[in-house]
Amino acid sequence: MPRPHLSAPAAALVVFFAAQAPASAQDVKWRHDYAAARREAAETGKPLLLDFGTEACVWCRKLDGTTFRDPKVVRVLNDRFVPVKIDANKYEKLTSMLGIDGFPTLVLATPDGKVAGRHAGYADVPQLTALLGKAPAPNPPAPAVVTASATTPAVPVPVPVVPAIPPPAPVRPAPPMVAEESSADRLLRAREQIDADLAALHPKIATSLER
Repeated sequence: MPRPHLSAPAAALVVFFAAQAPASAQDVKWRHDYAAARREAAETGKPLLLDFGTEACVWCRKLDGTTFRDPKVVRVLNDRFVPVKIDANKYEKLTSMLGIDGFPTLVLATPDGKVAGRHAGYADVPQLTALLGKAPAPNPPAPAVVTASATTPAVPVPVPVVPAIPPPAPVRPAPPMVAEESSADRLLRAREQIDADLAALHPKIATSLER
């Protein structure tokens, strides 16, 4: 039996959907353990995207079926973020601490857990893209230091000798300042000395006169 012949527009649609099938079938690699996701973010330096929702949330399901199915969104979240699905009924304390009272709510956090942005309610692709744009650049941790193997002799590294800083010299008190004697003071002191000398000579003068 001969196969039906497809028209040019129909054939183009088949090719288009065939090309889109692998991308649309790809899903966001959601994490569901908040503590493990925090550790992963700290180890990889990637920011977190927390999707707070509940099983009864209609708009949460719409968000999963539309925006989170967009191929570009899926690729960005899987490559540059640690996406986490947060069941608000399970993580009541975390939900309350962040002041979340409506679902869905998306929270963007840095690898160390600081909130960098949020979006309450359903988010389309442009709104989600704007939120993700607030994330800091990924900051991968420093590579581990490779130690020398047992067969490779360790090369000693000379340690520079830093001279000890001597303690500061004790500060000696300055000698008391002597006020400069004025000419009037010197004249007064000379008169006082003369009066004292005359007083000392007065008994001797009186004795010689009595004789």
